[in-house]
Amino acid sequence: MSRPSVSRRRVLGASLAATAAAVPAVASTRTAPGPDALLLDALARYWQAERAILAMEAVREPPLKSLEYPVWEAKFDALIADRAQAIGQLSGIRAVTTEGWQAKAQVVERCLPSSVRWDDGGMQTPEILLAMSLARDVAGGAA
Repeated sequence: MSRPSVSRRRVLGASLAATAAAVPAVASTRTAPGPDALLLDALARYWQAERAILAMEAVREPPLKSLEYPVWEAKFDALIADRAQAIGQLSGIRAVTTEGWQAKAQVVERCLPSSVRWDDGGMQTPEILLAMSLARDVAGGAA
């Protein structure tokens, strides 16, 4: 493991903890399949991971050299991967209803600013791919 200087987690932690209350408590409660059922299930997985990340960021992480730190970091990294996977799934599913477009737009609004701010991977980040997917869905593939 590399020795972190100022971690992004720590920098964002305070502001993210303050916004945790604003995160929708979305659960996968769809009983009847609809045209955007798969997309909405991916959205529920996204919000589940996002809430868990925010909860971890709201409390002090263990000291870097403690025995608890590798376990904490592995859990945190797994949640980040789960969130990225959900975003990737959202970008790969075409939204066909207003509810689906809104679902994608919520995640874009939530994630894109920090992705652009941190410049984590150019045009191939899950957040950018989701924004492009939403644009294609709304434009009807006109471009």
